Amino acid sequence: MKKLSCLLLVALVLAGCSAQPADHDATSSQDKHSQVTTKQVSPSTIKVSVKQAVAKYHDQFGAKATVSELSLERENGRYQYEVSGLDQRHEYELTLNAQTGHIIRHEQELLDADGDDRTQTALDVTRLKPLATVSKAAEKRVGGGTAVEWSMDHENGTVLWEVKVKHGRQVSEVQVDAYTGKVVRVADDD
Repeated sequence: MKKLSCLLLVALVLAGCSAQPADHDATSSQDKHSQVTTKQVSPSTIKVSVKQAVAKYHDQFGAKATVSELSLERENGRYQYEVSGLDQRHEYELTLNAQTGHIIRHEQELLDADGDDRTQTALDVTRLKPLATVSKAAEKRVGGGTAVEWSMDHENGTVLWEVKVKHGRQVSEVQVDAYTGKVVRVADDD
């Protein structure tokens, strides 16, 4: 009985030892995956302008579809635009590769019967300052760095670009008036 117990114990120990490398390989595989997904993407890869992204949105959903939200962010190892808006009957969303201009995803759905969706404020896309102008203003305000992310926000009747600027290890969020290109406010991310 003691021999059987010892043999069983040795078998369990050996099984445990052989299982560790498999777990170690799985962990290192996950670490490699994490390293790939956290790789920084340079803003220099952005080849599609805001005007071109809005034009793609209108090509997809029609000229009567207004634009109410716009962002340009890193997602899945690339920069992509998210453009949202609506018309009298539908709500629309378009995701666009900012390097190639290819549509990644597009959706449309009927507006709610209660009309809550219709309260979204339309952007005057013809008055939007180019991203290069907005980025330079934001970078200058924080003393250098690189603009790495942009999103549109409506605040007290003003349309603002919220620009994230990376300067060394510091990331600052700079609000820039989307129509004038003037910096409104700066805040450091925690």
